Amino acid sequence: MTAPVLEPTEENITRAAECIRDGGVIVAPSDTNLALTLDPWNPQAVRRAYEIKDRPEHKPLTLFVHDPADWRRYASHDDPDRVDSLVEEFWPGPLNLVLRRTERVDDARLQRDGTVAVGCLENPTWRVLAARVGGPVAMTSANQSGTVDDDTLVDVALAREHVGDAVDLILEGAAQGTTRASTILDMSGDPTILRQGDIDAPALRTVLGTDAL
Repeated sequence: MTAPVLEPTEENITRAAECIRDGGVIVAPSDTNLALTLDPWNPQAVRRAYEIKDRPEHKPLTLFVHDPADWRRYASHDDPDRVDSLVEEFWPGPLNLVLRRTERVDDARLQRDGTVAVGCLENPTWRVLAARVGGPVAMTSANQSGTVDDDTLVDVALAREHVGDAVDLILEGAAQGTTRASTILDMSGDPTILRQGDIDAPALRTVLGTDAL
């Protein structure tokens, strides 16, 4: 049976948050693609998300926090003020930061080589959802791995086609698709752009005060 598609009403957002807290896997809006969204601390939900998406086990999920300052709970850096400068400039927004993980992130499918990817989204529906979940969520785009080009936006129709019969519900979101791609910046060593998205290298250089990247 295909999962129901819910408008982002107060009642439906609450329903979606309760589903996540209960260990469910839903599709929710982000600043880019609709994405599988789940409780990162629930091993069954994490395993189920990998199975739904057929995601390679070596590719970790991204952790998304509601409060930008919460990155310090799950990640660390030798110069946290430098990370804070990026957070203050670009969060909430389409920038994911790869940082060294803290002990709170121990599931192998949320981290790789001692690092974790952390983001904070601007989408208004997501922000209400995350507040009602009351903790971080793990997310990955709502399509089968390796079947969608990077420049293809995963919308409701595509999400239903790829994962609609395997998730618990699909939550639509106002302003979904406001950006095409998030930028991924690795800050676990020398700053390195792993994926160029809406935030470009010159903007990052300005904040970091470096000619690198």
